[in-house]
Amino acid sequence: MRNGDGQEKNCPNCGYANALSAPKISQMLTQAQIQLLEYADALDGPDLVKSLKLLHNIAVYHSSEPLDEAEKDALFSVKGLWECIERIIES
Repeated sequence: MRNGDGQEKNCPNCGYANALSAPKISQMLTQAQIQLLEYADALDGPDLVKSLKLLHNIAVYHSSEPLDEAEKDALFSVKGLWECIERIIES
């Protein structure tokens, strides 16, 4: 980042302590969780939300098959996921 004089200044959130916390976080996650985060990071947030909503709506509104409790729970989880992603995008 550059200030008005054209000189670079450090990002206040990019300190040494934050850099050290990244390896600690990755040690707390499973390999599957890390892969999910890497995959989601490569996607654009609004496109991911749109895809999750489309998947949900196809299953709920365009399927002639009745949904059992496990499927309803899974669709509720998909809805919760896109709502969390929307909050991240908005902040």
